[in-house]
Amino acid sequence: MFTMENGADILKKRMRRGIIAAFGCYLMWGVFPLYWKLLSHVSSLEVIAQRIIWCCVFTVIICFVGRWDFVGLLKDRRALCYLIPASILITLNWSTYIFAVDIDRIVETSIGYYINPLVSILLGLIIFKEKLTPLQWAAVSLCCVGIVFFTADYGSFPWISIILAISFGLYGAVKKKGGYPAVEAITVESIVMAPIALVFAIVFATITGGHAFGGDTSSLSGWITTLLLIGGGAITAMPLILFASAANSIPLTLLGFIQYLSPTIALMIGVFANGEPFTLAHAVCFGCIWCGLVLVGIDAVRTSLKASKESTVLTTPVLTPLEQEEELELPRSNS
Repeated sequence: MFTMENGADILKKRMRRGIIAAFGCYLMWGVFPLYWKLLSHVSSLEVIAQRIIWCCVFTVIICFVGRWDFVGLLKDRRALCYLIPASILITLNWSTYIFAVDIDRIVETSIGYYINPLVSILLGLIIFKEKLTPLQWAAVSLCCVGIVFFTADYGSFPWISIILAISFGLYGAVKKKGGYPAVEAITVESIVMAPIALVFAIVFATITGGHAFGGDTSSLSGWITTLLLIGGGAITAMPLILFASAANSIPLTLLGFIQYLSPTIALMIGVFANGEPFTLAHAVCFGCIWCGLVLVGIDAVRTSLKASKESTVLTTPVLTPLEQEEELELPRSNS
């Protein structure tokens, strides 16, 4: 028999699973640079193509096992109007990320993913006609100040960070506009790009002679390279599945805070494991972005508390004068 206590236990278990899924998702995204570094001997172009191909394979398998209908989305013209642009944007994001790791610019990738929430705020203003609060305006302004200082002091525009932030921000906006389930949608996106990636991989291998995938099957290193390229598809699909589970189980405000785990890990890997420089320009840029994120977090908490109070007021029953008299008389009648 279902009781209120059972319902509360179910919600707690769902929340716990959602938090674990969120941490697992962003932990995987955070340590991705270490995985792609294992393929540093392979052209980043081939890595990107193989990632798309094997992501397609794994997501299709996951959909069949989980009985998720992605075929319906493939036949839906409206869905394709959103998912084809989304597939192009996520491919651009993946390509930029892998290229950045390949040229030892991991710190710049972390800047990009720190900026991403602020880009999402701006896109909400432009695309969804949302209004920015004073704290959100301050956060966006701080982000702009950080980028301008970085460009002026470091001597080069952080184009990797900007491309990553804008491409993923636009990707999220397109997905929100479409409103399709995450697992089925990423499967369709992979299917859209897979034929192009497959043709590219074949042509690239033919022209350059670099057959990294299944090329040298006579040596252990050749087999390891092949397995790593195949595994690239799996580690692309798995965090997306975890993200979908987390998004459906915990509040987006909580998910938003957990997401900063990923770029923080990437920053640590870039500085301490990869030996990348952390200059004054980096420090000021990160400082401005982190201050902006704190303001966004404060604003999110204030909004959540305000909504909670309003919900409590709306759900509080309003008693009529007669009911109020009965409530006042009730204690005396029982004494």
